[in-house]
Amino acid sequence: MARMLSMANLTVGALLMFALSDIAGWTWFENTASRTIVFLLSMLLVGNGIVLAFNDEEMGVRRGRGV
Repeated sequence: MARMLSMANLTVGALLMFALSDIAGWTWFENTASRTIVFLLSMLLVGNGIVLAFNDEEMGVRRGRGV
């Protein structure tokens, strides 16, 4: 379950970062305040996805399951 949540967080965070970039040419977020909030949210989602991915592996090692 943690792995699926991690992948979902990474996917949504990456989509938001792509929407903020000028590569897409999308105008979802026009003013500075909304772009700042979306940037912080995407960083939190990507960070949470990374933490969940590494925490799942560490718990398996601590409990004695094979790597």
